Amino acid sequence: LINVANPDQKWETSKQFNAGVDFGFMQSRITGSVDYFYKTPKNLLFSFPAIQPAPASTYWINLPGEVLNNGVEISLKGDIIRRKDFNWNLGVNATFLHNELRDYSGPPVLTGTISGQGVTGATAQRLANDYPLNTFYVRKFEGFDDKGQAVYADGGNTLYFLTNPNPKTLLGINTELNYKKWILGASAHGAFGHQVYNNTANTVLPIGNLGSRNVDKKLVGNGESLSNPITVSSRYLENANFLKLDNVTLTYNIGNVGKVLKNAAVYVTGQNLFVITKYSGFDPEVNTDKNLNGVSSFGIEYSPYPTARTVMFGLLFSL
Repeated sequence: LINVANPDQKWETSKQFNAGVDFGFMQSRITGSVDYFYKTPKNLLFSFPAIQPAPASTYWINLPGEVLNNGVEISLKGDIIRRKDFNWNLGVNATFLHNELRDYSGPPVLTGTISGQGVTGATAQRLANDYPLNTFYVRKFEGFDDKGQAVYADGGNTLYFLTNPNPKTLLGINTELNYKKWILGASAHGAFGHQVYNNTANTVLPIGNLGSRNVDKKLVGNGESLSNPITVSSRYLENANFLKLDNVTLTYNIGNVGKVLKNAAVYVTGQNLFVITKYSGFDPEVNTDKNLNGVSSFGIEYSPYPTARTVMFGLLFSL
């Protein structure tokens, strides 16, 4: 058996409320909307370790609590320039989010497995009452002693609820300029107010690798001893605010060419051209799956494949 049967399971349910307003000014040259949302799912299905001895290692239950998701989404679009041969429009949208686990009365739920030598069985996140989902639950790093060994709050005997990987603000930007036969379009997005756990720096690039394998260059000369053990802690929590340029496309509309090619156009497109961030890892948009026992995790980076930067040239036409 893979799971222990649970005849008391219920269907997941949710309460949801939405309210919004749309507006426009200056003969609709400026338009926008404001939307408020409130959603509380209940009876979420979670997999828990079964108390042994049992016919299987896990069993599914309805989470004894509810998850609150609420926030405000604001969008604004404006025709900044509107002329015969030159037009420019700009759109911005921002979402302000709040997430929290409420009225939880079940056992501790750990998730966010940390990979690498020296951290077998370690986790970095915990679901807990009155905290956002996937809140980081780790030791507090306080620096190094005179021997280059890491120092932790309460001697490293206590784990603390710290920050979480859920952005407080999501941002989107798009714009387009039209000049005669030329069109320039661009889009970007970002996230702010959250942190990411850098598992790569924790176990792939530690100071103990010095002289044999790759090491994070910022560790050289920081006072850390080569014998300092690898430990999961707040040392590897980093601000993950970012703004990423997703796409820039420049198009020239040639028009009809002879009697064969119609509506011809040439273009060049750049994708993922740059990211503005202070995060030291590969990419602040983490996509590494670090779930434990089916409990989802989010915001832990472990040697992900970097997002590709591409440039494409193309020709469009119809016959």
